[in-house]
Amino acid sequence: MAKEEYLKRKNAPVVIIFIVWCLAIYISFLSSPLDFCNKVISTFQECRAKDGIIMALSPILSLILTGLISSGNKARLVYWRMRNALPGHRVFSKLVKNDPRIDMQNLAKKMGSVPQDPKEQNAKWYSLYKRYSESVTVKEAHRSFLLARDLCSISFLFAALGPWGLYIFQHTGKWAILYFIVMFLHYFVLAMVAQNHGNRFVCNVIAHYASGTNR
Repeated sequence: MAKEEYLKRKNAPVVIIFIVWCLAIYISFLSSPLDFCNKVISTFQECRAKDGIIMALSPILSLILTGLISSGNKARLVYWRMRNALPGHRVFSKLVKNDPRIDMQNLAKKMGSVPQDPKEQNAKWYSLYKRYSESVTVKEAHRSFLLARDLCSISFLFAALGPWGLYIFQHTGKWAILYFIVMFLHYFVLAMVAQNHGNRFVCNVIAHYASGTNR
């Protein structure tokens, strides 16, 4: 947990900039969606001004938006699975088989028996992760996964809640639907990115274990 919180703090500046970007898109739709690209860029520059109130409040917004959704639900949003959503739940039964760095025969020989039950897979993977958590490749992959996961969940919140505000203030569903599409695309792309980083993260741990390296 301490390791994850440390990595989240390192990701905080990027999360804040992304929140400002999402707010710029929302404000642009709220005021006038016409000339959309120029409006978003102009609003983004105003929002991220050092003396701007949004930039001043952005650390608080970051804390709220990244904390509204639990880690388990973030994993569900990323992997589109209701049960056993974490990549560790299928690391041995699926993910390592698609990683050319990992010799499956050597892995099976070292482990004795390779778990197939999702919960057992995740528990075994986590025990190995604690052994290699200080590896540069594992640490960087973990940080990238946490960042993509948080950006994905923030995009989901804007896509789910933003259209209602637009509809209430503008009394029309046209721009609310268009805004939903824009933010859903953010969410979808970031979910794919988070999936790839998460899969890479768990496989990096197994790659270290299978090869017998410490870093």
